[in-house]
Amino acid sequence: MLCLMTETPTGQGINIMAMLGFLTGGDVAPTRKNGSGMLGEIASRFQQADVSFLNLEHALSEQGELLRGKAFFHRGNPAHFDGLVEAEFSCVNLANNHILDYGESAMLETIERLEQQAIGHFGAGRNIDAARKSHILEKKGVRCGFLGYTTTLPTGFAATPSSAGVNPLQVYTAYQPRANPFEYPGVTPTIVTRTDPAHLKRLQDDVGALAKQVNLVFVYVHWGSSMSPHVHDFQREIGKAAIDAGAHAVFGGHQHVLSAIEFHKGCPIVHCSGNLLFDKWEPFFTAETLKTFLFGATIEAGGLRNCYLLPAKNGVGTPPRLLPRHDPLWQEIFDDLQTQCRAFGTQLVAREDAVEVRAE
Repeated sequence: MLCLMTETPTGQGINIMAMLGFLTGGDVAPTRKNGSGMLGEIASRFQQADVSFLNLEHALSEQGELLRGKAFFHRGNPAHFDGLVEAEFSCVNLANNHILDYGESAMLETIERLEQQAIGHFGAGRNIDAARKSHILEKKGVRCGFLGYTTTLPTGFAATPSSAGVNPLQVYTAYQPRANPFEYPGVTPTIVTRTDPAHLKRLQDDVGALAKQVNLVFVYVHWGSSMSPHVHDFQREIGKAAIDAGAHAVFGGHQHVLSAIEFHKGCPIVHCSGNLLFDKWEPFFTAETLKTFLFGATIEAGGLRNCYLLPAKNGVGTPPRLLPRHDPLWQEIFDDLQTQCRAFGTQLVAREDAVEVRAE
């Protein structure tokens, strides 16, 4: 399945011979002592990709103080940059609900060190303009742009014109009774979600503006409900709106568990690939948080083609690892995703070396 854009921003056709490897994975939040080797064999997979990114779930800094009122919090240390450098990531998303756990100084030091290591970043910054700023890279004459947003917004995390923070995407939630609450007290309500119209328009404006500068636009959104694979209405609303505005793929995270992959106008929306490396074992984590996958594709003629996934096991204090086809956890991941994806018209085909991802 191909998400096609036939013209470059200058009106010249993209060289269809320029085929690039694309790879991304789940949330990364190291707290172990050392960063060297933290991604293990998976680092070589990212090294081989021409374009790669992931969500860096927290600051890598020893500066700052824990924000008051954060029930769940974590951060890494500067040694973990060694692992990011080893994997040769093109860039990382910083728009999430933990990057400011230890305040602005920790986040800003993380940004400074990313820049020193020539690792691109997007989704957070010194003010709202910096947080909205895209990261643009060029490989073999193909320009790719990245934008990051988060719907998970702890108090004070959203960037403003005068304060550092993340790029916010506000979502509203309503709880509607399924029946007369006087006749059926305590009945589970229907949850209705929608994105703030002004924020959604801002996203579409940003995507549209970036699409005029690059050949491909990738959008990351930190969204969904923790420990739930359920795809909320607002996620589909955001994903489709981004693609309608010119994005070629949308990727999500935050749930800590696997969620569906769907296609809109031939473009993939990956709702969550789980945790790729998450050292802190939160009290609400289960065995489901050990399941993850890498999502790869070929960048060809202005879109993603030949989409595939590689089942893997989350690294908790150890490097994450790719799973062989005969591993029972590989089959569990495939079965889970097949059930979730089928509901959105996406077909998974198991191969010996990977799982093909197709729109039915």
